[in-house]
Amino acid sequence: MRESLCLLLRGRNYDVRACHDGQSALEQLMAGGVDLMLLDLHLGDMNGLDLLGMIRRAGIDTEVLVVSGDTAFDSAVCALRSGASDYVCKPYAVEELMHRVELALQRRSLARANLAMALQLHTSERMHRSLVEASPDLIFTLDERFCFTFANERSHGLIGYSPQELLGQSLLDLVLPVDAERVRYVLEHRTGQRAIEFRIVSRGGEIAERHFEASLVPVALDLPQLSSRLYGVARDVTDKKHAEHRMAYLAYHDLLTGLPNRALFRDRLGLAIMQAKRKGRQVAVLFVDLDRFKLANDTFGHIKGDELLKQVGQRLQCVLRECDTLARLGGDEFTILLPDLSGKEDAALLAGKLVKEVAAPFSIDGDDVFLTVSIGIAVFPDDGDDIETLLRHADIAMYQVKAQGKNGFGFFLPVMDAAASQRLRMENEVRRALELEQFELYYQPQVEFDSRRIIGCEALIRWPHPTRGLVPPGAFLGVIEEIGLMKPLTYWVIERACQTLREWKLAGLELSRMSVNVPPELLVDDDFYDYLIATVDRYGIRRQSFEIEITENAFIADQQAMSLKLAGLAEEGIRVAIDDFGTQYSSLSYLRHLPVTTLKIDQSFVREIEAGKEDSPIVRAIVAIATGLNLNLVAEGVETEVQADYLGSLGAVEMQGYLFGKPMPASDFRRLLHQEAAVMSV
Repeated sequence: MRESLCLLLRGRNYDVRACHDGQSALEQLMAGGVDLMLLDLHLGDMNGLDLLGMIRRAGIDTEVLVVSGDTAFDSAVCALRSGASDYVCKPYAVEELMHRVELALQRRSLARANLAMALQLHTSERMHRSLVEASPDLIFTLDERFCFTFANERSHGLIGYSPQELLGQSLLDLVLPVDAERVRYVLEHRTGQRAIEFRIVSRGGEIAERHFEASLVPVALDLPQLSSRLYGVARDVTDKKHAEHRMAYLAYHDLLTGLPNRALFRDRLGLAIMQAKRKGRQVAVLFVDLDRFKLANDTFGHIKGDELLKQVGQRLQCVLRECDTLARLGGDEFTILLPDLSGKEDAALLAGKLVKEVAAPFSIDGDDVFLTVSIGIAVFPDDGDDIETLLRHADIAMYQVKAQGKNGFGFFLPVMDAAASQRLRMENEVRRALELEQFELYYQPQVEFDSRRIIGCEALIRWPHPTRGLVPPGAFLGVIEEIGLMKPLTYWVIERACQTLREWKLAGLELSRMSVNVPPELLVDDDFYDYLIATVDRYGIRRQSFEIEITENAFIADQQAMSLKLAGLAEEGIRVAIDDFGTQYSSLSYLRHLPVTTLKIDQSFVREIEAGKEDSPIVRAIVAIATGLNLNLVAEGVETEVQADYLGSLGAVEMQGYLFGKPMPASDFRRLLHQEAAVMSV
């Protein structure tokens, strides 16, 4: 029977293994690889039902088809309860048996496929859940009322709600009210995949309002028991939005002061012009430039200079109306837009307030800093009807204010256009003059009053223009200062003065001193001191015979810093003179602490001395100050004997002016020295 069954199954291409008893069958099953066992209940060493129990207890996974001659119903039931998957009675029909074998193997194959699918689903589910929970994004599902049916754990970190707290809540209740209607429209009226941006107020987070970019897709399965209708992924783009807003802000605002920049100012000016055209109103553009800001910036350093610019911006803003625009173009230049004006007097009134506001001292780390402003004003439509023209005319008007003494305001006039063109030509010409060394030094003698002997001179710059003749310093020094060429020009002056002194020395003509004017901004330039000492030494000049003249406003910014720098020069033997004393920032305190060797009485005070009215309290006071502080004193601008005699009577022993000699070329001054030497030798 067993052999015939094996032959039958092998004939159907099945791999068959025959076992002689229950024990060998169990061992074969334990070895694995058996898909179906055909079992007779009557075995030689045990009962078939017992073997089924052993198989069940051992957890052996296989199909069992009982083929038995016992036709009792109870036997079949017991076999099936013991783990058999089917029961065939003997005698059996071959086709019936083969059909049962095929069914058993199909069940086996299906079970194996189901197991593989279950494992795959389990793995996929675990992977999907891991991805969902590990995602930096908010992943969620919504029902037909747009309420959450699922949310990943990221919800807690992003918006302060746990997944459990979100269940049943509507997305529309969480987004900002200003975004809610737009979100509702997208959810209700759009189909398929949809993208939307919204903001949610985070609960308990560092960032109260978070921006999200979400992508939502419909759930494909349309099952009654499935409540989710939309699957969504929302990415937190708060940092991105902040960066975009910051970039947009910086594109139209000054980084240092936070004020509008040139681009935003031009936009607002264009809009103001269009509105003024419709309303028949006026628009004023103010070009504001800080006078001598470079000196303060170089003295205090750029960090404190930046703080000063911030304070200036704040002060200017306080004077303006809410509809006005203050912008920083860069450096120390500001522009102001005054829209909707009825007349120029409105602009003049406000400009006057601005000048007064800036004139009050600024406090930088406990130090008082004094600034002034020059303001040029152009008014639409009289001075231009477009952006470029108004800005250019306001700039021209500002330079006109500077040329007239700074610290004020002025309106554009048509004649200034020609002056601006002339100024541009002047800028180009002075650049070329410096490159070609067209400038020349003139020397004015300084004499001893009693003997009228030349004891020194002051080197003064002149410009013998190739076509216009001798150009006075007042016509070009201001331009040189504004275009930033004062440093190279001063270096050239020092070089040429030292060269001339050396030539005179080699000719046997030695002076007690040579004075050179130094602009305040160079006094805070460390390179200047090294250059000065090196140049004097290179020409073999006694340091004590070289004197720098500085004006009083050099001490407005930072007396302590200036004192330290000048003290270094004094230690090296260079003399320091205060020029135009009494006309600007006169203070006895800085005279006590600064290494000053000479005071120069300004010619404006000397000019007041006239015959019959010689007494001058100011001159007497300056002489007394110099005498009391043991300082050398030089009176400038002495043109008459009356002036010289009065000054001499007060104790001013050194003088300079047309009475003793005008500024002259080096060759003429050398000739004068030779003449004096010849007289002295007689």
